[in-house]
Amino acid sequence: MKKLIYISLIGLTLFTGCATNSKPEKKLSFKSINLLDKYGVNESALMKTDDGYVFVLPDPNGAAVYKLDKNYNLVWKKITPVLLDPIKSQIIGNKLYILGYDQKKNKVSLLTYDLTGNLIKTNYYGEKYDLARDFAIKENNVYVAVTKYTPNNNSDIIVYSKKGKLTVSTPFMDDAYKILPYKKGLLIIGTTQATSEDVIIAYKTFDNKTVWAKTIDMGMDERPVKANIKNGELMIEILSTDNMGAEKDVTFIIDEKGNIKSIKKGIEFKQLPMKYRT
Repeated sequence: MKKLIYISLIGLTLFTGCATNSKPEKKLSFKSINLLDKYGVNESALMKTDDGYVFVLPDPNGAAVYKLDKNYNLVWKKITPVLLDPIKSQIIGNKLYILGYDQKKNKVSLLTYDLTGNLIKTNYYGEKYDLARDFAIKENNVYVAVTKYTPNNNSDIIVYSKKGKLTVSTPFMDDAYKILPYKKGLLIIGTTQATSEDVIIAYKTFDNKTVWAKTIDMGMDERPVKANIKNGELMIEILSTDNMGAEKDVTFIIDEKGNIKSIKKGIEFKQLPMKYRT
């Protein structure tokens, strides 16, 4: 890797003992309760279409694709023709994409549907036993990220596309969380287990060169929760967990050169298990 910048942020998250919620948990809406009763999902799982909603659930025979009308009534349900373990689904344009693991072929698969439930195509990526991680689509280019484990239990993060493939190898990144098309390449966001679990971000160009890479370590175990690009900068929310199970959200804004521009710390810790509270 061309350049790795290590950022220690231990001083940002000093934990002084007991942690409690400063505000009540958000209650489920009546709509979510109704959806849970009928379909086993809540509102956050729904993908909006012009005439209703779509969502995807695991099914013993593959993945189940549901279409609801605007009143949340079932219009149709279809099962994928492959025994798919789905990990991500997204509507882009007028198509539904489902990324998962084909349990019969033992390969990463991306299924493309139209919004009437017709399967358009099925594509496979990587080699047997690679693990599906994320996909992104920009200007009709499809990018699919997989984690490949080597015989000595190391891992490579590989992103496949028509433009070739990008690779981030151990020890820099052990697993991938999200990929984002960015400028002349991709931002690959994942975790590393070098000391504790830390977040690592790598900006790779399509000729597989590393422009910059940055590790974020707050002295505990960190994992990425959300990430998006706004005004050419990366906004990433990271969940930090200490060894007693207390958690805190911290949002970083990272500029186009890989420098941390600002940090917004969460105002509360989630509750510890009862036996650990003081």
